[in-house]
Amino acid sequence: MGGWGDTWNPGSSNGNAYGYSETPVGAAKSTIATEGQIEAKEQDEEDPEDNIPLAHSLSKPPQSVQMYTITVGDPQKVGDPISAHIIYTVQTTTTNPTYKKQMFSVLRRYSDFVWLYDALCANNPGVIVPPIPEKNSLGRFQDAFVEARRLALNKCIQKMANHPGLCNDKDLQLFLESDNFALDIKHRKAEENTGLLSILSTSIASSKFYETDDWFDTKKAYLDSLEGQLKGLVRSMEAVAKQRAEQSQALSELADALEILSGADISKQLSNTFSQLAIVQKRARKLQDEQAQQDVVTFAGTVEEYGRMINSVRVAFASRIKCFGQWQNTENEFRRVKANHEKARKASKNPERLHYHIQEVADAERKAMHSKSEFERVTKLVKIEWQRFDMERVEDFKRSLEAFLEGMIGRQKELIGAWEEYQSLLLQRSGTNVSSNIATGDVDTSTISSAA
Repeated sequence: MGGWGDTWNPGSSNGNAYGYSETPVGAAKSTIATEGQIEAKEQDEEDPEDNIPLAHSLSKPPQSVQMYTITVGDPQKVGDPISAHIIYTVQTTTTNPTYKKQMFSVLRRYSDFVWLYDALCANNPGVIVPPIPEKNSLGRFQDAFVEARRLALNKCIQKMANHPGLCNDKDLQLFLESDNFALDIKHRKAEENTGLLSILSTSIASSKFYETDDWFDTKKAYLDSLEGQLKGLVRSMEAVAKQRAEQSQALSELADALEILSGADISKQLSNTFSQLAIVQKRARKLQDEQAQQDVVTFAGTVEEYGRMINSVRVAFASRIKCFGQWQNTENEFRRVKANHEKARKASKNPERLHYHIQEVADAERKAMHSKSEFERVTKLVKIEWQRFDMERVEDFKRSLEAFLEGMIGRQKELIGAWEEYQSLLLQRSGTNVSSNIATGDVDTSTISSAA
């Protein structure tokens, strides 16, 4: 597992974009610890600021690295009717020196993005991995759905690549530049399956987890509340979208009716008035459709993204619990090996046999200490990642709301301009009619002067 999250080191060049470093547990001299020594070590390793929540003593999370510019575009439907799917062109420009080229492009389908998300979560416990859009089997080839998914994937992969804890991940590099991606991930899955039995046995033997850090309980409650609020906001946005669709349909029907009236057997002036009014209504409908599309691109898209992001936060929290289980398993193994050593020491006088047991105990202790260190590192990392999540959430909603309001104001101004043009046309024609009537003597000029 990647080790970062212990000590902030801006000048680090160990390949870790976060700049964190940790001292290998195995570098310390291995000794057979008594229970009293273990307790003393645990007391020495406690946070010196016991009365201050650990999250408050952490530094501000590093900014995004901005090493990548990635675009997901050109969606194309491929395959026969049974296995049809959409492929996207993923174009990358990067300054990361580990890549073969600075500019390149590959073809990827939705399931490839799913693989990347799962791989990044597995490789980076404690990191809140930006989520991909959810799978949807209904209407997945409709233009509006394909475009909405493309935009979500584009935003997601950009965040993944520029995340300081993910930018150097080998699976990310494989996804972005592999020309034989299907074959490469098949080999990767085969390698992962070799350790499946040991992983399953570890999971089965994991100890039950009881939360002792109030910080996590508070944040879990906050996530539940935020999720409820976002779901309510999604329902409101859906209601607005439905109203926009109904209004757009009504404007379309009104424009059609006005066009029919303009072609009826009426005066030329009235016909032109109806015709111009129909043009205004068509323009209003066009602006309404554009606003509905912009709602999805800006505000609604961000709301849905953070609804998915909550699940990613929970995945990061769960990775900490998994680390705790691994720590408890290694502790149990250490105690078992140590007990066997004590029995062997009393029963055997063979120095070579005793040396073997001493080495076995030292290895078990090293693994236990490393697992504990990993649990503490992931705990700190989750808290740093929460700060990043909180700050990015505020900034993303701010940008989305600004774009949403600017677009709405711009379209309202355009619609007001259309109505003002129509009003000017009516006033112009009204003035022309009055002048014509005066010229023919149909209007009393003294009446007009007194009215003025």
